[in-house]
Amino acid sequence: MAIFQQTGEANREALKRLSEGLLQSVGRSNVHGNLLEIHHPQAPRFDRAILPMASGSHGVSISLSQDGQPGAGQRVSCESAQLPFQDRVFSMVVLYHVIGSGGEPELSEAVRVLARNGVLLLLGLNRLGWRYQTQDDIRRLPGIAPLRVRSRLDQLGMTMQGFAGAGLGGQTRPAFLGGGLAGMATPLADVLLLQARHKDSPEVTPLRFRKSRSTVVQSAPLRG
Repeated sequence: MAIFQQTGEANREALKRLSEGLLQSVGRSNVHGNLLEIHHPQAPRFDRAILPMASGSHGVSISLSQDGQPGAGQRVSCESAQLPFQDRVFSMVVLYHVIGSGGEPELSEAVRVLARNGVLLLLGLNRLGWRYQTQDDIRRLPGIAPLRVRSRLDQLGMTMQGFAGAGLGGQTRPAFLGGGLAGMATPLADVLLLQARHKDSPEVTPLRFRKSRSTVVQSAPLRG
């Protein structure tokens, strides 16, 4: 029993490491203001200080659990599918292991509360990735279907700016894959990060990546 528990904890730690590595690889988007983060209750928690704008004192920072249960230090307890916030009040909204097909109510709510010039980040397991296909104790985490999510974002008046991936074939420290043919491996990455903005917003700086990291795969925007 202890062996299986240790294996599960190792899987969670690996997923946490990949998620944080992916977020850390994103350069600052020059977006300042209020930050909202919604996470799956079973997702390994990450340090929100690594978010592109979370370290600045430019507004309030709110973290919510998808199950509505208050967490440690949580300021607000509410239903993530029906947020008690006015329209377009957050400069950045992060959905962490929440979105799968794009039909989740959290996505439409995130779009509603996102400021006109705000940035939406969707981070989660890739439905085509090895880690999603073989997950055991974290089986309850959804897997992102990128093209379906992109289609739903378009229906909601959003436009995809780019995406990136971390992990490949279950590895926790894969070789860095940059542009060209190597970048084609991103759709098979274990963890994906998608960035979107309102179609009627001013042009927002797309995902920018710092110096190459061994845990990150980068690719051009989705097509097709």
